[in-house]
Amino acid sequence: MASIILVRHGPVALQAPGLLSFQEFVDYCEAYERSGLAPRAQAPGETVARLRDVCAAFASTTMRARESARALGLERAVFDSCFSEEPNVAPRIAGRWPLIFWFAASRGRGAYHPAAERARDAMRRRARIAAQILIGASATGPAALVGHGWFNREIARALAEDGWRVARGATPSFGRVAAPWGCAVFERAS
Repeated sequence: MASIILVRHGPVALQAPGLLSFQEFVDYCEAYERSGLAPRAQAPGETVARLRDVCAAFASTTMRARESARALGLERAVFDSCFSEEPNVAPRIAGRWPLIFWFAASRGRGAYHPAAERARDAMRRRARIAAQILIGASATGPAALVGHGWFNREIARALAEDGWRVARGATPSFGRVAAPWGCAVFERAS
């Protein structure tokens, strides 16, 4: 049976801040994009084992995704910017807010400013393209992607629209966007 495994990258080598102003959020995002994995980040054995039989592996071009792919034993992964997330486009809001607020304002359903709307639309279009790449690759055996939480969630939606479902017996940790190494296995629904 064809399967696709979506994995979020491991924890980054950047401390999560407290309350942030708009500019501090922008600066944090820039630092996050340059960050690799945390020094002691170790891939979960269960996920590494699940990826052993993968015939085609892909990863985002970000340093954290590349390092995560290697940590997961996917040394031959194809690194492609198609699997990278859209940049955060947060509205200029006065005050200091938690990081999750800024991410929701820039990507979440409550982000109603025009730039965030355009970024969400672009992410959805790219997620459909990414899903089609993964579906095509899964024709020869299990395919995997080491990507990003928000974008993996959009790819999961695109897979579901194309008839894919979370595999029976798989324990998805993928639903928790904030969880490093979050993983979900999808199979084509019959």
